[in-house]
Amino acid sequence: MQEFRRFVRGPVGKVLLAAIILPFVISGFYGYFVGGNTGDVVAEVEDTKITRGVVNQRVERVRNMLREQSPNMNPELLDSFVRPEMVLDGIVNEQLILSAAGKSNMVFSEKQVAADIYKVPLFQEEGTFSEQRFDRELRARGMNPQSYVQGLRQDMIKEQFRAGFMQTDFSLPSELNEQRRLGEQSRDIRYAQLDIDSLRNRFTVSDEEVQTFYDENQGEFMRPEEFKVSYVELSAQEYADQVSVTDEEVKAEYDVRKSIMEEAGGGDAPRQVSHILIELNDDRDLEQAKARAREAAKAIAGGASFADTAAQYSDDTGSAQSGGDLGVVSKGALPEEMEATITDLSPDTVSAPVVTDAGVHLIKVTQQATATELPTLANLSGQIRVDLTKARAEALLNEDVARLEELLYEHADLQSPAEQVGTSVKTTDWIDLTAAEEPLSLPQVQQALNSDQVRQQGHNSDLLEIDATHYIAVRIAEDKPAEPMPLEEVSFAIRERLKGERAMDQVQQLVEKAETSIKEGADLESVAALFEVEIEEQEGLQRGGAEPAMEVVNAAFSAPRFSEGEASPVAVTRLGNGSVVAHQVIRVADGNAEPLSDAQQQAALVELGNVEGQRNFRQVVALLREEGDVELHPSRLSGNQGE
Repeated sequence: MQEFRRFVRGPVGKVLLAAIILPFVISGFYGYFVGGNTGDVVAEVEDTKITRGVVNQRVERVRNMLREQSPNMNPELLDSFVRPEMVLDGIVNEQLILSAAGKSNMVFSEKQVAADIYKVPLFQEEGTFSEQRFDRELRARGMNPQSYVQGLRQDMIKEQFRAGFMQTDFSLPSELNEQRRLGEQSRDIRYAQLDIDSLRNRFTVSDEEVQTFYDENQGEFMRPEEFKVSYVELSAQEYADQVSVTDEEVKAEYDVRKSIMEEAGGGDAPRQVSHILIELNDDRDLEQAKARAREAAKAIAGGASFADTAAQYSDDTGSAQSGGDLGVVSKGALPEEMEATITDLSPDTVSAPVVTDAGVHLIKVTQQATATELPTLANLSGQIRVDLTKARAEALLNEDVARLEELLYEHADLQSPAEQVGTSVKTTDWIDLTAAEEPLSLPQVQQALNSDQVRQQGHNSDLLEIDATHYIAVRIAEDKPAEPMPLEEVSFAIRERLKGERAMDQVQQLVEKAETSIKEGADLESVAALFEVEIEEQEGLQRGGAEPAMEVVNAAFSAPRFSEGEASPVAVTRLGNGSVVAHQVIRVADGNAEPLSDAQQQAALVELGNVEGQRNFRQVVALLREEGDVELHPSRLSGNQGE
């Protein structure tokens, strides 16, 4: 069973609903984002336009997600892995799936989406859905409720479409047995390895040969051009020391904040509220809704619990199954009509019918928390002082940013502009621009240093924004042309390179002789003698193994089955490092010898069915790409290219 699992291991089977993976692990790499109304169209899918802005936003969203999961990941590796072309390809597939699902009349209502949103832990406080937290979490991610619900509904539709293929496939016991026979199969081999490193050590290279190679390939042994870079930085942090905030100013700011909090309902006791909603729709007008609300109220008055009545009567499917519970509600979170009723409603009392744009409500305050006291001046003074200092420092920064931008154009150096804004010029030692440290290593700074304006013409760069509180301007102070590296620094590398080239030539000659002799009927012993190595054996090779080498294992399992007691023909396989292995299979043992219990059999069939379902769905997506109306403009992804 273990070998079977190893054979089918990988991303198998379990596709979760978007509502379950809602802590913003972006579904299918793409997530939800409102935007994309500007910018070049980079793809058109079934009459839907996809813009460069949408692709770029989602590229950054995925990269940020991966940065949170792997903070130590190399940024260059991350950028090369999550490329706009890859994301665009995925968005196109998702749009094709949505289009196909729409043609199949697959839908999810907002009520169904809301029911799942209410269950998401991220949006709950003390186990209950909180509208305030819902809004806060969405704003923190650049979303709004409308776009989030729309995106979630689309994900549910896509998942419904996927499930139609991925969760309906199955496997037969005979298929499982065949997969186990092949997947758990093991093979024994004999082999003779010609190791490139050992062969390299057989060769010697003279000093004269090193000198000749050095002279003939001078361009390969050059020190890169080096520079001394001068730069000026402006940072809000440096301005903080120039700012002072008095106690009177702190008090005035506190009074303003206190007034705002009081107007927003700060200090009022939050209440836990439940409701029963009777919707207005095409089949029910206001009077009919009121009549149904009175019917629900009568049931409660007759002894039915509010929770049971909500489950029976409420059209708010998201709260109906939890007794109508809306969670802890603060001032301003609900429509004005409901707010007014809740303010005067005693705990555990059911209101008269309340009419809002959504319909007719029966409301019950189930719990009232203790009123929250507004923070005192003593509690907030420290934070207010920090905030005022930061704001004033940034104001000073912005003034100098505007001045420095003009001064950089007016002067042929950095010294004068720096003095006029009260800062200093920093200059590096000799550096290779590609190996510069921060802030000079930042992409926008590197781009400026390599521009014609700075590198060729010797001018100041523009003032570059590192972030909202950090700016920099650069200039090439001195440059040193590229120059040859001394022979003594590169002689060892040259010597090893020449030895490696001779070893590779020797390997090629020996391989050609070995392949010729094998065709003429030579056995493994003859090939080992040619390589001047001993024959080794490896028992119990498994598919996907790495010993003695992955290439050899793959070749061994690619060899045809032979008669019992016989060995396969000798084959020669080249390894990635230049080594060569001659080998033959001497024994094959099929898997599936150990019987499975009924539970193991069922689990294995399900797992194999999931694998087949995934394969089938990939074929469906490929068919949609082939037959769908898709027009791609990948050259527009860079933002500076035409068709």
